Amino acid sequence: MLALCCRFTLALALIAGSLGAASADTAGDAGAVYARMQRVNAGLKSYQADLHVDVTTHGFPFISPSLDGKAYFQQPDKNAIVFDTVPVLASQFKKVYPQLEPPAEWPSVYEVTPVSDDGTSAQFRLVRKKNGRIDHVDVTVDDRTATVTAMTYIYKDGGSISFQQTYAVVDGNYVIKAQSGKVDLPSYHADVASTFSNYKLNVPIDQQVFATD
Repeated sequence: MLALCCRFTLALALIAGSLGAASADTAGDAGAVYARMQRVNAGLKSYQADLHVDVTTHGFPFISPSLDGKAYFQQPDKNAIVFDTVPVLASQFKKVYPQLEPPAEWPSVYEVTPVSDDGTSAQFRLVRKKNGRIDHVDVTVDDRTATVTAMTYIYKDGGSISFQQTYAVVDGNYVIKAQSGKVDLPSYHADVASTFSNYKLNVPIDQQVFATD
């Protein structure tokens, strides 16, 4: 979640020009929410946090591992997860863990369409411009806080990954406190519960964590 950038004008044009079935009033509401999303955590340049993940797989082998590690972020869009140990499961898990780009980056990566805004939350559909496995991402944004509360990745093969997340306020910044989700892919089925704690904000980050993620 970044400060307003030079691509904001393009973003508003995309929102205004791709209404689909949404009404003009809905588009205006979604556009206002999108603008506020880019002002959330405007002073947050980086963070690191402790991460705990509980995974319950569905399908052979039936296992319920717990993983501990750290999560890292650095502006504009660098994210990384580094587990304390890296078993095969941890490596697989990182491949399906949600890494949604910051809102200011959306127009460069996706075709952005507002779907609805009921006065409580706004819905956006993001279609990746470059062809890949993901067909689209459905994103829910809280109107009050302008933070992403849910995201569902729909894959072209029919699979999906969905996550919901809640926030804590640390030094005036909204940071993720917990996530719960379901991975439903042809080769991998699991329920995932994650908690984030001990945030350290605006600290130097070793760039190697992003290179090896």
